[in-house]
Amino acid sequence: MLNAMIALYHPALQQARHRQIDLLAGRFLTPNRPKPWQNLNLFSGYCCAMYARQRDISVQSENFIEKFVLWCRGTLLPFWADNGIDRQNGGFFEQLYLDGIPDRTVARRVRVASRQIYSFAHAQHLGWLQDQELILNGVDWLLDKGWAVDGNPGFLHLLDDGGQPLDASRDLYDHAFHILGLSWAYRATKDAQVLSAARRTFDFVEEALASKQGGWHENLAHALPRRQNPHMHMFEALLALYECSGDSAYLKRADEIAVLLAEKFVARNSALLHEFFDADWSAHTPAQIEPGHMAEWSWLLQRRAMLTADAAKNPLAGRLLANAERLGKQQNGLLIDTCDTAANPTKDSCRLWNQSEWLKALMIAAPTPAQISPAIDDLLQRIFAHYLNQPNPALWIDAICPNNEAISDRVPASIVYHLVSAASEAERIFLDPKPRNPS
Repeated sequence: MLNAMIALYHPALQQARHRQIDLLAGRFLTPNRPKPWQNLNLFSGYCCAMYARQRDISVQSENFIEKFVLWCRGTLLPFWADNGIDRQNGGFFEQLYLDGIPDRTVARRVRVASRQIYSFAHAQHLGWLQDQELILNGVDWLLDKGWAVDGNPGFLHLLDDGGQPLDASRDLYDHAFHILGLSWAYRATKDAQVLSAARRTFDFVEEALASKQGGWHENLAHALPRRQNPHMHMFEALLALYECSGDSAYLKRADEIAVLLAEKFVARNSALLHEFFDADWSAHTPAQIEPGHMAEWSWLLQRRAMLTADAAKNPLAGRLLANAERLGKQQNGLLIDTCDTAANPTKDSCRLWNQSEWLKALMIAAPTPAQISPAIDDLLQRIFAHYLNQPNPALWIDAICPNNEAISDRVPASIVYHLVSAASEAERIFLDPKPRNPS
């Protein structure tokens, strides 16, 4: 009977699962057993946890690159495709508890929907997932609940659990992920309306948020401080929009942000990445350093160099990665969240997303032909040991202390984006014999 429930959640059988769920729930839940599954999401969580556990048997590989990719494909994505989606109110859950039950007490950031759309679309593009309906349903919900709901262009910032607006502000960081998610959704589905939505979103950013000092404002109110982080994700989004559309204007705009990085975001002598700025891009002091962002920029700059034959490798990529490791690497072998310019911790937690971005930077810097360095292998072992080694193998600890103790009791859906991105790079660089066509 358990195998029947598990098989129901195999991706190849997803079309039939919801028609059978009530029958299965009545048939297999005994009167003496607690019944937490009062709606479809909770029951599907149980089945997917069992499915993930069974699939995890095939991930016991000594090759940690292979193990990580198999875990993402066979455990992470199937579970979140069922348990990260709100079948009652639509959209995607903001976060889950460590037992896989959704947390309905928190507001939902609209951008999380786009990060999930990106994750499933990228997986579909790679052949890891076959569920175009999931992607398009996510896009439909995003546009219906998020775009111009108050009659003005742009995406809202926050919704309540039922999908009603809580914060109608237009945020640059949010819109970067909407462009990214819609661009990848188009690559996965080839739906022209999705590409039009991605273009429209970028047009809104340009028209409403562009700054005379370079880059874009934080929001419609031109709030301060200005931040490099939304610009980093706009850079990422523009690369994706260029790849899916072939329109070189988006790549040119991305290159303008790379100039802003070199001239304003990064200290010229030290190549340290600053986070916060005044309106004229004067950096705040003392500087707050986020090693994970330096690693993320390192990866993005190298990804940019791969897109066109005439693009030279950006030397700043190597300096940023070296700084991330020099200032951020702790005794537990992981990157810390924030520190000062002398490597003194200002927030001594180590979140999983930092490690996934560090992993991407290490992998893309691997020599050709690609070689799995001891640093890559060591980092992956630590990721599995400290974050992914959970009773439900499709979930993780979001943050740990320097002594490796867990300090989080929720699983943010937004981290799926980081994990899928890292696993896709691992496959592309180390496991795929032929480079993929980016179109």
